Amino acid sequence: MQLMISRSTSPPIPRLTRRTVGITAAALLALYLVLTLTASTRKGLSFDEGEQLAIGYNIWLRRDFRMEGANGDLVKRWAALPLLISRPAFPGTDSPDWRNGEPYVLGFRFFFQSGNRPEALLLQGRIMMALLGIATGLLVFLCSREIFGDIGGLVSLGLFTFSPHMLAFGANISTMMSVSLTLLGSTWCIWRLLHRITWGWLLGSLVFFGLLLLSKLTALVILPVTAVLLAVKLLSGRPLAWDLGAHRIFASRAAQIGIFAGLIAFHALFGWGSIWAGYGFRYAASPDPADPGIAFRRQPHRLPADPSLLAFLAWSHRMHVLPEGYLHGVEWLLTAEDDDREAFMNGRWTVGGWRLFFPYSMWVKTTPVLPSLLVMGLGGWWWCRWRRETQRRAIPDGPAADTVPSFYGAIPFVTLILVYFGVAVLQDLNIGHRHILPIYPALYILAGAVGFLWTCRAAWGRAVVLLLLWWLPFDALAIYPHYLAYFNPLAGGPAQGYRHLVDSSLDWGMDLPGLKRWLVKHNPGDRTPVFLAYFGTDSPDYHQIECHRLPGFFFNWREREAYPLTPGIYAISATLLQSVYTRTFGPWNRVYERIYQHSRQNIELLDRTAADPQQRAALLGKYSPSFWEREYVIYERFRFGRLCAWLRHARPPDDDVGYAILIWRLGKADLHAALLGPPAELEDAPILGQEKASDGAQP
Repeated sequence: MQLMISRSTSPPIPRLTRRTVGITAAALLALYLVLTLTASTRKGLSFDEGEQLAIGYNIWLRRDFRMEGANGDLVKRWAALPLLISRPAFPGTDSPDWRNGEPYVLGFRFFFQSGNRPEALLLQGRIMMALLGIATGLLVFLCSREIFGDIGGLVSLGLFTFSPHMLAFGANISTMMSVSLTLLGSTWCIWRLLHRITWGWLLGSLVFFGLLLLSKLTALVILPVTAVLLAVKLLSGRPLAWDLGAHRIFASRAAQIGIFAGLIAFHALFGWGSIWAGYGFRYAASPDPADPGIAFRRQPHRLPADPSLLAFLAWSHRMHVLPEGYLHGVEWLLTAEDDDREAFMNGRWTVGGWRLFFPYSMWVKTTPVLPSLLVMGLGGWWWCRWRRETQRRAIPDGPAADTVPSFYGAIPFVTLILVYFGVAVLQDLNIGHRHILPIYPALYILAGAVGFLWTCRAAWGRAVVLLLLWWLPFDALAIYPHYLAYFNPLAGGPAQGYRHLVDSSLDWGMDLPGLKRWLVKHNPGDRTPVFLAYFGTDSPDYHQIECHRLPGFFFNWREREAYPLTPGIYAISATLLQSVYTRTFGPWNRVYERIYQHSRQNIELLDRTAADPQQRAALLGKYSPSFWEREYVIYERFRFGRLCAWLRHARPPDDDVGYAILIWRLGKADLHAALLGPPAELEDAPILGQEKASDGAQP
């Protein structure tokens, strides 16, 4: 169907040549590579990168598939490929962390205690991830161009290139970019295959589907996506073209259902074979099944599973239906206690998450350009089709002009967005905006519909679109290199991000190098004491950050030291400031206050005996040494919780590093008010589930 344009309309718009389109697309992808890689060199180890790279290298070295099966092995092995050439040192098979299957500790040993250069390890893995990012951007361009033409394809690619989300994860060793790439590719190929079966689309669909199954177990969302696409195709009544050999057309639904059933079976068989191939066609996950000391990673929390499910998993193990490592990942995913994960959103805490978490995270972390272009593009698409129909009726024999395809072509991308987002909303894992990252490429594709505003010669639309597109690079460059910390102006920008979301939505432990640079500039010679509460798996010692360590995540990885809180520089990760993953989870309340005051009095009583050895010995003898050690741990952690509660209410940060590590200069009066004055916030009781955080903390 074509758009009829009268001869009196404005002069025709010059077409972009294939060479111009190709050069522009290549330039945007090259710019994306530069922006994401150079930004990554300013950042340290993110929370998961150490274990991801260590597991991947471990698989290549030892064919060891015990660790993190639920998160897929594809990206781990892909990122670790350069290490097969550089050959860094790796903990030996006698290491307790390796034998016990502890990936995070193993990653820490690999990066910081094996004689390797962490920067070199990260750069090698991040370059490989950037290649996946380029492939995703190219796929976005091709999908958009197929529906909306060259201009629409370039608009979509521009959105991808300057997206803070795509830049943040483009050079980050995590599963998000691999899932985004393979899920989009699989959805696109399946949709094309439902309309025309060719060797090319069949091969592409099989490859993307196989890689998707190895990317992450949650990528099984492709199953409901496929079901929706299949239903839409059959209800549409459109014919199916068969181009495997002789060209044929199948118009009846019965014939199409039979063909689709065969395709589904073929994909299932290919996916099953891909999983076995990914695990080297070996059932055993352990590199040495005869050694009982080589264990799977321990599952810290397990939920009681349905008996029929347990029976099915037991049967799968017994019959070797799938590799042991893959089945263990399925068990981990189904029995992990994610329903009890702590979450923070906009000044509120909960255990188990909110249904509104991801809608809220999209609202505060999505650039306003994207919804603006989506509204304009979809509205312009409808307007162009309406105009075409009007002109066709007015001038039925007029000259043919630009075609405007129906909305039917956008169905696979709309389906991907709705199904994936719906599944995410129903989950209780509210630890980061990154978990809905795979819907963004599809959104960028749909925004390419603004290309029709050029086709239909809408001068007003072109002006607004150009203005919005100019906004994109400024948005990306303004946040460089802190892409993860992007929050839009409606939410107050990145400086206010810690008030909205934390964890991997803002603070993923990557800013210790930035903190070191800040301290060199603002605290030369370490003249002022530094107190650091760090959330992450990087090493302050490696970055030569001289500090007292406040309670943080993975707190037990260091030697504990006793010290008072004195005036100085306090650098606190945003996640810890908001009391997520701490002993004092959530708002400060009367239960926490009672525990804090009790332990403080005990510690002060012990301190007062320092000048009298006999009195001190008598006090120490009255209780066991373990009592005093435990009492100090309680005091230290609840003291830190009270400090954070005071900081949340009494003083905004004096500065920040990457918007994720917040910095205060506190004096005696500040510390007295925070630790000895009236509590800045005091709830009557813990929130629902909050008592879990204080379990075991009672003196």
